[in-house]
Amino acid sequence: MKKLFAFSILSSSIFLNATPLKAEWDHWAVKYFDISDTRGFGIYTVESGTGTETLRTTKCFVDSGINECEAVIGNGSYLDSTTGKLFIENQSGEFHSYDLSSDTWTNEGSAWTSNYLQNGTFKRPSVVGNSDGSVKIEMSGSKIYEKKSDGSIQIGSDTDDIDVVSDGLNIDGAAVITKNTDGSVQIGGDTDDIDIVSDGLNIDGAAVITKNADGSIQIGADGNDIDITSEGLTVDGVSLITKKDSGEIHIGKNSLITKEEDGVQKLYAKDENDNAIDINVTNGSKLLIDGVEVQAGNNAQITTNKNNISTNTTNIKNLGEGVAGSTALTAALTALPQTSKESKLSCGVGSGVYSSRYAVGFGCASKVNERVDINAGGSYVFGGSKSYGEGTLDSGVVKAGFVFKLGELNKPTQISMKDKKVMETKIESLEEKNKKILSKNQKLENKLSILMARLEKIEKIAFSESKSKDIAVYKLK
Repeated sequence: MKKLFAFSILSSSIFLNATPLKAEWDHWAVKYFDISDTRGFGIYTVESGTGTETLRTTKCFVDSGINECEAVIGNGSYLDSTTGKLFIENQSGEFHSYDLSSDTWTNEGSAWTSNYLQNGTFKRPSVVGNSDGSVKIEMSGSKIYEKKSDGSIQIGSDTDDIDVVSDGLNIDGAAVITKNTDGSVQIGGDTDDIDIVSDGLNIDGAAVITKNADGSIQIGADGNDIDITSEGLTVDGVSLITKKDSGEIHIGKNSLITKEEDGVQKLYAKDENDNAIDINVTNGSKLLIDGVEVQAGNNAQITTNKNNISTNTTNIKNLGEGVAGSTALTAALTALPQTSKESKLSCGVGSGVYSSRYAVGFGCASKVNERVDINAGGSYVFGGSKSYGEGTLDSGVVKAGFVFKLGELNKPTQISMKDKKVMETKIESLEEKNKKILSKNQKLENKLSILMARLEKIEKIAFSESKSKDIAVYKLK
């Protein structure tokens, strides 16, 4: 039987290097564990820099002799770099593969290496170096990369390959990109090729794009070309679009010209001698302005349009003044009283000003009872009414309304002027009476002080008389 590796439950593990499936780990690791009735092998992914491990799956290979999970795996266990599967060999010589992407185990049977001597098989290396300095990288026997002794690099097999050579790039032996000795770059073969030369781009030897000595760009051959110059675009030597230093944009040889000036885009035409020429809309086309046809020779229509424009301008101006007047009327109305609080009837005068229009208003409000107030008023704007075509904005407006109070009425805390005067009179009377009482109190206090002084004298006299009767007096010799 093949030599087996023993595993320590606490610390030992086998690390099998592999191309990581995720950037956060770079090794597989296998450990045997027997913790809390859980036995078998744990398959982990490990980030070797920090030692951080993640348990991916568990597997128990039953030892038929003791009917328990095996504690060792065979030394034939390996990682398939082509499929990414992990192959674990048990004590019976069988291989079981684990696929991380599908999280599945597969019994692969006995290994082909069982037919050979122990340590008698050798895996073909993926990177092969030769004594001539060439290096090849293969996968499953197929060449994917080779650096040859002449310095060229081949990508792929010998039949379907890409060769990076000293002067360019070949595919299946045919030149695709070639750098010529004169410094130009050729794309394709000698017959059907694109050449990138110092002054532009050629296709099959014919110039397609050329940068001329004067800095202009030529597209096409000299006989049938498009030139991009500092002023614009020419076709076969004839100006198509030109921008002058004055800001004019010329379209065509005898030019249709457009220019933005003082916020207005102008349109006119000149001949080759810089003389003004007419612009003629022909071949059945019509010239429209805002969808309305401009008819040649129809002076009556032009005059009508001109008058309509003038009338509309006046109407718009009057409409604007009318709106300003209406705003002033409304402002004057808002200054009028809506309810009367302290009296049966309240009246007021209001004014309003908006955009040079002035209005004055007058209105009154009357308290019918505790719950109902009525109000009415009007305002007038100076300057008269304004007509804007089919309508007129009047110079006056009136308004009327009422206020009805709902729910419980709360008595106001304010008092009328009459009640205020009565209260002030009573307060003054109380203050006067208070002064008289204070004066009387002062007199009583003075009398009381005199009486207290007399009482003290009487007490002294009485005390001295009683003392003389009770105490014996002896004369001193």
